[in-house]
Amino acid sequence: RPLCTPKFWTYDSLLQDQLRGCKSNADYVHLLHTSTVLRNCPFLVPLKRRLQFFNRIVTTDREMQQGTNERHNLQPGIRIRIMRGRILEDGLLHLNSLKGNLRKRIIVSYCNQAGAEESGLDVGGLFKEFWTDLSALAFDPNYALFRTTDESSQNGTATSGCLYPNPSSKAAHGSKEHVVLFEFLGRILGKALYEGITIQPQFAHVFLSFLRGDYNFLHMLPDLGTMDPTLYHNLMFLKRYEGDATDLCLTFTIAKDDFGGTTELELCDNGSNMEVTNRNKQRYINLVAKHHVYDCLREQSEAFTRGLWDVIDPSWLRLFNEPELQVLISGASEGCIDVSDWKSNTRYVGGYTGFDPNIYRFWNVVSNHLSKKQQANLLRFVTSCERPPPLGFASMNPPFTIQRVGISAEEGDKLPTASTCFNVLKLPTYSSEKILKERLIYSIDSGTGFELS
Repeated sequence: RPLCTPKFWTYDSLLQDQLRGCKSNADYVHLLHTSTVLRNCPFLVPLKRRLQFFNRIVTTDREMQQGTNERHNLQPGIRIRIMRGRILEDGLLHLNSLKGNLRKRIIVSYCNQAGAEESGLDVGGLFKEFWTDLSALAFDPNYALFRTTDESSQNGTATSGCLYPNPSSKAAHGSKEHVVLFEFLGRILGKALYEGITIQPQFAHVFLSFLRGDYNFLHMLPDLGTMDPTLYHNLMFLKRYEGDATDLCLTFTIAKDDFGGTTELELCDNGSNMEVTNRNKQRYINLVAKHHVYDCLREQSEAFTRGLWDVIDPSWLRLFNEPELQVLISGASEGCIDVSDWKSNTRYVGGYTGFDPNIYRFWNVVSNHLSKKQQANLLRFVTSCERPPPLGFASMNPPFTIQRVGISAEEGDKLPTASTCFNVLKLPTYSSEKILKERLIYSIDSGTGFELS
């Protein structure tokens, strides 16, 4: 249970002036390395300010590596060609060897199943679309690289259905191959953080601890409770058992199951001959928990972390605890988009204003007629990301924009289109809310890329 209220330790104005004084990446790095607060107790600084600090240190580093159009020093970047049906395979082929060079600009061109290149020009939007698709595929549990926490473990709260490395990944993919794959997945996450792309995967607390580089062993039993509730409850039964523990006939061993094959592992030297008693049962509980939440995940997690740290400096990640790190990765929306925040931070161009009847119809459709999944699809249709930034829509750059496209009555079948590079929705002036809803849903649910327009 909480020791105190969440904001008890935070000091609202802490580091505010110092952050305002930072102008370059060197300034931000110097502040990070010299500030005792940021190095030893970052939790004293409000989360929003730490998210802003991370955003600025990453953005300034990215501008150094990639250049910008505004400064007329945009770097040529690394060009890759991706087939829509082979996103994961082509991504692994072209990107995994880049390692630290993933900080450079990646320019994506898509081709269809016939090998014909699509007409889209990548000014950032195609890359965001590719990286969002790649993240969704790479972290799919069906690839046997990840498992999900038990949905019954925490009564269906945010800790259920979260990803952690599959302890049997070595048996599924091979001793060398699974390490390479986890390093690649780490680079995928690192590049997403580096480019400010919010992605869908929700990670388990145990895995987020590894990403920070300092797993908290005091959290072993709660972590085990999310990964294997049955084993957790059995250990709690042993802990509270008031009889003689030797009656349970336990030894310091566990059975390991890899795709049907079972082997017995000793938790300590001569564990098979060491009986669990009332005096040593706490040690047994700790060793079982350590085996499942640390030993079985260590190789995969360390490989993933190496890949992540190829792109993201570990000192940047240590500004956040585990739940805050999840906010950094996938935003604070928890699957629900704040439409009021979205609406209040939208810009209108081309003749539209916030009082235009068509804009009123649009937001009414979004708020009252689109499901949560369709709202996410709409956001992705325009920005290539289905989740808002960690700091909300106010921090989206470029801002979400709706551009007026004038049409005649005969052009009512014209579909909305988007410029994902600039987060612009090109919305025709439909004659009714019904037509707007039908055309909008058709566009966002089609998933056909540039060929639709």
